[in-house]
Amino acid sequence: MILIFSSNTDISTTMIVEWLIRYKKNYTQINGDDENTLFNYYDIDNNKLIVTQHNKQINLLDATSIWYRRRGFSLKSLPLNRKHYFQQVIHDIPRYHVHHNEREFRSLIDFIFYVLQDRKGKTKILGNYFQSSVNKLQLLDMAKKYGLQIPQSHVITTRTALETLRKKSGGIITKALSDGVYLLTPRHGYYSYTEKITPKILKTIPRSFFPSLVQSEIRKKYELRVFCLNDQLYSMAIFSQKSKGTQVDFRKAMPDSLPRSVPYNLPTHIGKILKKIMKDLDLNTGSFDLIVDTNDNYIFLEVNPVGQFSMTSIPCNYYLEKKIAEIL
Repeated sequence: MILIFSSNTDISTTMIVEWLIRYKKNYTQINGDDENTLFNYYDIDNNKLIVTQHNKQINLLDATSIWYRRRGFSLKSLPLNRKHYFQQVIHDIPRYHVHHNEREFRSLIDFIFYVLQDRKGKTKILGNYFQSSVNKLQLLDMAKKYGLQIPQSHVITTRTALETLRKKSGGIITKALSDGVYLLTPRHGYYSYTEKITPKILKTIPRSFFPSLVQSEIRKKYELRVFCLNDQLYSMAIFSQKSKGTQVDFRKAMPDSLPRSVPYNLPTHIGKILKKIMKDLDLNTGSFDLIVDTNDNYIFLEVNPVGQFSMTSIPCNYYLEKKIAEIL
């Protein structure tokens, strides 16, 4: 049995499942954003981790392959009475019991994934629950130590510091310190992007604010997205500088004006460093973002352990979905 941890909204997972069906491979998918799978019990002595899915009990420890794509488990995975669960228990702090139970649940989930990850060698495993979110600042420091160039980076809390940095650098951008906002509701979609701080925006910023990651703007020839799968690198160049709307963040492209994207031959020495970073992070899948500037320097931005790969696979005909299905 192939065990997949993902979400209902992840299109890449759906595409891989289509290949699994094509290959007639047995799989179980657990989504953190639905109630189709409920946690029953974990029997440490008898090596049983039982969930119920569509009225059928499944021992997850029977899995021969595991793909950690997304979180998989959430409070929706518990057979809770929602009305009673959210009732006020401690009157002084109304939601204390909810936060406490969430910490209890997190301890359970951490242990479950520890057990699953410990099966490495006996079970094929793609992804790593414990490295699903990496620290961007640590990554920048790691890349710099390995000899890669990185943007001039600052964590700033005042408008005065922003103004000084902008005068010194000429142009500055800001992005999330950790994961950006990605929230889908029944009526709306909420996203955060990399944004350029213009003089007009600068005037609207308060004198002090939450610690924010600010970097010098890089004049680019093109961007690179590099997907790593089991020590193999699949690279794509994105000519996002051609359009004003995508110069700062290519994700802002409209469906009818997507930037040109083509397969790319990554220099061997850059590829070796990216593989070292993956090894240090104990990852076998991940999406790297880099920029090639107007002086042909390779600038490291970040790596996303659970980043999208279909946007690289499809334009470049890499068939990564097929390759992942074959590995599993």
